[in-house]
Amino acid sequence: MTRSTTLKAATTAAPLTDFTHTSVHFFTGGNGDMLGFKEAGFLCLYAANHHPASVETARNNFPGLFVNPADVRFIDMRCVPSAQVLVASPICTEASPAGGKTAPTKAVELDENGRPKPGPEWPQTRITMWEPVRYAEVHRPMAYVGENVAQFGTSPLFKAWLQVWDALGYTPAVASVNAAHLKVDGIPPLPQSRDRVVWCFLRNDIAEAHGLPDLRPTCDAMCPTCGLVEGVQHWKNNPDLQVGEYGRKNRQYYYVCPNTRCKAEVEPVTRGIGDVIDPSVRGNRFGDGYFNHFYRCVMPYEQKTRDRVAIGLERYRGKPFIVTLRNHCDASSLDEPIGTLTAKGGGHHYLARPTAEMSVDECEYRPLTIREKARAQGFPDQHTFAGDEEAQRLQVGNAVPVNVAAWLARRVKAVLPH
Repeated sequence: MTRSTTLKAATTAAPLTDFTHTSVHFFTGGNGDMLGFKEAGFLCLYAANHHPASVETARNNFPGLFVNPADVRFIDMRCVPSAQVLVASPICTEASPAGGKTAPTKAVELDENGRPKPGPEWPQTRITMWEPVRYAEVHRPMAYVGENVAQFGTSPLFKAWLQVWDALGYTPAVASVNAAHLKVDGIPPLPQSRDRVVWCFLRNDIAEAHGLPDLRPTCDAMCPTCGLVEGVQHWKNNPDLQVGEYGRKNRQYYYVCPNTRCKAEVEPVTRGIGDVIDPSVRGNRFGDGYFNHFYRCVMPYEQKTRDRVAIGLERYRGKPFIVTLRNHCDASSLDEPIGTLTAKGGGHHYLARPTAEMSVDECEYRPLTIREKARAQGFPDQHTFAGDEEAQRLQVGNAVPVNVAAWLARRVKAVLPH
């Protein structure tokens, strides 16, 4: 089922009467969270990021907004304005086993003289778990909202983190969503399967007066008996915290028909990545290889990549398809969502267009463009990204999906006093 989004590029030039609540955003990145919260009626008062290109992106898309080009770890929270909601997603690679990492980033080693040994740089990506705590100590926002990879919610520090928020006087609401399924009025699901844990820590007085936000995700789904229905999330087990994934082989939840007499497992209606592909962008002949920037020469594709293209040619019989360069992945249809775009900018997904010869070498082959990846994250084409190609890929891959941010913002706003 194909849908299109009408979400327009954000700008704080809109009349203030359009906004009913205020927000502060740490780690603005590609501005996915800011777009989603603006769509829900929030006025962003302040944004901060250490990454120069991300700062410029926020300034370009939110004219007039004060964006602090600073490392959030060293910001004096008394210099940040008070807002009703803090929006901040902590770093994932140091707090959770994202991307298959089962241990924290390796520490710097010292030589015999006590000096650091040469090694790869440790690029800072996001704030730590404790910067939102510092903000809440000073400003006592009504709510703190964030998202992360699903494994973040099962990391050793997560439950201890919840206890800190409990001591501060906040009640947690935690949920797991997939951006390819999430039903948000006016914004379609994304053509990208992206599992995320989301949360709202609501101040106790607000929770007592208005209740916790409803973070139960639903999706348009096809029931074998009832037809098109609004699928309801159902967990295989009944965990204390509903943190898990849909997209893995051993999925931890699925969707069921809402009709009480049915309750059958239903299949989510999704958008294919073909919805966001630009047909005017052409690729190169696969047999010509690719330019290796490290060795600065043209090299042939690896055999594993050739095998994936061959599988796609056989499976889709002349139709274009996606090649995914990940373990346990090969070729997929343009009618299906792609897998998760990573924080590195999603360099795993390639478009293959067969030719009449139906041979691997003659196949047209190219990576997805930054704009195509941005569309897969829910960004409208009017939203621009600053910086060079690498900086833009980082912003897109690290972004909060716009539909997830909008859904979360609406659910939180529903329990906030006006």
